[in-house]
Amino acid sequence: MHLATVLELNHGFATRGQLRRGGMTDYAIRKELERGTLVAFGRDLVARHGASATLVRAASMGARVACVTAARAMGLWVLDDGFHVVARSPNARFRSDGRMPEARLHWNVAPVEPDRHRIIVESGRNALAHIARCQPLDIAAATFDSAVSKGLITLEELQRLASLHRGRFAEVVALVTGDADSGLETLTRVRLQWAGIGSRAQVVVDGHPVDLLIGRRLIIQLDGRQHLNDPAQLMRDRAQDRRLKAMGYTVLRYGYADVVFRWDAMLAEILAHVALAEHA
Repeated sequence: MHLATVLELNHGFATRGQLRRGGMTDYAIRKELERGTLVAFGRDLVARHGASATLVRAASMGARVACVTAARAMGLWVLDDGFHVVARSPNARFRSDGRMPEARLHWNVAPVEPDRHRIIVESGRNALAHIARCQPLDIAAATFDSAVSKGLITLEELQRLASLHRGRFAEVVALVTGDADSGLETLTRVRLQWAGIGSRAQVVVDGHPVDLLIGRRLIIQLDGRQHLNDPAQLMRDRAQDRRLKAMGYTVLRYGYADVVFRWDAMLAEILAHVALAEHA
């Protein structure tokens, strides 16, 4: 097996044992280290030169990234930008490096699935279990929804796991629908639900899916951070808003900062429109 193939299995990291099983000799490994193609972490772990700084930091601490940091490495939607890790093995000595953000160490006494073979990023299911215990319910639900939409796990499997693990994990799964297009949609949908307002995600109106539909006529559109870097998309969205309004819909559009930092004001505005029966 080619060196690059072995490294790709674990985000650019491998143990020397994995490299040997892949067909490399100790001499070949030593030569790659001398060339700088590989970088050693302790006696057993190596990584390709230029590997992710976040993962390199975890390796230097005798850890794997976990929880939201693992979810981010898998491309899932997360809000917490901290540094979450789990010891590489029960006997591993965790070494805090004092850097910021400070490492948050998780314990994985009873993992959802065995993942000791995971070298530098814990498994997706174990990351979700950590997220359920670590994050607020609505934020955890947004990451779970992202995991479903990205194909990491199915809603049916989440529901089966919830029946086994119960507690906080089951509370999060109860909020997951699997049909969200973004974490902002899930946050908004769940928070509206808590406020007594039902909504549906990705309903097709005028040939295009809208983010959330309340009742029959109140549409909530949500702009993620990517809209700030895509003026053409923003123009298309505004044109769609005008078409929807001409069709008799009320359209409210909010950005990332509204959902994350100004939720109370956003909810008050939505409630005002509901009070005027603009959703009916």
